Amino acid sequence: MVECRYCEQAFEEESAIREHLYESHERDELSRIDQKRVDQYVEEHGLDEGSREENQIADQSINREQRTVDPPDGTYPADAWELSDVEALSTDEIVAKLANHGIETNETAFRNRVEDCNSATALSEQWEAEYEVDATGYDQDFIWMTAQELWERWTTDVPNKERIYDFVQKGRDLREKGKYAEACDQWLTAWEYILAVIPDDITTIEEADRTLPTFLSLEAFIRSLDSDLATVAEDDPAYHEHRLKFCREVCEQFPDADDEFLLDFHHFIADSLAELDRTADSRAEFKALIEEYPEDPWAYKKLADSYWLDDSDDLTIEEIERTAELYQAALKADTPLEGASIVADRLDEVENRLADTGASDERES
Repeated sequence: MVECRYCEQAFEEESAIREHLYESHERDELSRIDQKRVDQYVEEHGLDEGSREENQIADQSINREQRTVDPPDGTYPADAWELSDVEALSTDEIVAKLANHGIETNETAFRNRVEDCNSATALSEQWEAEYEVDATGYDQDFIWMTAQELWERWTTDVPNKERIYDFVQKGRDLREKGKYAEACDQWLTAWEYILAVIPDDITTIEEADRTLPTFLSLEAFIRSLDSDLATVAEDDPAYHEHRLKFCREVCEQFPDADDEFLLDFHHFIADSLAELDRTADSRAEFKALIEEYPEDPWAYKKLADSYWLDDSDDLTIEEIERTAELYQAALKADTPLEGASIVADRLDEVENRLADTGASDERES
């Protein structure tokens, strides 16, 4: 007899428990061994899982997230392994328990293995494929949890996909407490890990998303982090530097992202440069945007503002004329410009300055 640990039904055949798990329980309720049972049932019956998670990295992340929350009745099954249980073991105890399950490892062997691996779950699957692993039920959870814990102890300098969740969640917790700068620090570390585990040949966000744990929507994460960095930078200018570096890395990592996304992040780069008083660099960025995206009104408007609002008293005739041309281009662009009336008013000011300067020149001559 095989018992279902989620509803206490019993089944005589393994095939029956697989079907029951597939039909009666949400996948994110399941332990890793039961997720494998569902996978086997799907494969045996040629089913399309559709919305069911097929990525084992995502499965582990879901398990990790679930295990940070107490179950409704406050108790876990007596034989269930929790991450805290594994963390409480000494390294010697972990190694000995792995040996009892047929897996032989030590620090040197582990470090050699992670050189070509960016996921603790993938490493545990290597063990299962290479050794005759004697682990059933919740002990299969112990295997991947152990891979995660030993990674933390022996190769903490090597990023893995599972740690991304930790940094993202810590950031969320800090943000809820109003500690926005500290939250950004955690998310920037998560970003470093994301860059480290994404394959080098990936150039779009969609491709990268498919290689990462599915708890994370990469574009939403990137945009949210940029927004929070900009907010924190209003009080702490050092975060303009952090935002600048982050946005440049985003553009460099994903050069084939869609135009709207890249346009936004090149604007963020130019804005950060302006906030850092690197005016020449900011103007160069806006000029590059105008060349690449000639129908974007904002690059014209912001470049004109950099002259008119910052240096209007010191502008040469040529610079005033150029400022007028930029405001005119912003108003004529096919893409609608929010605040067009403000731009029109500034254009009037610039043209009045030109008229006054011309009249002054005539009087002097």
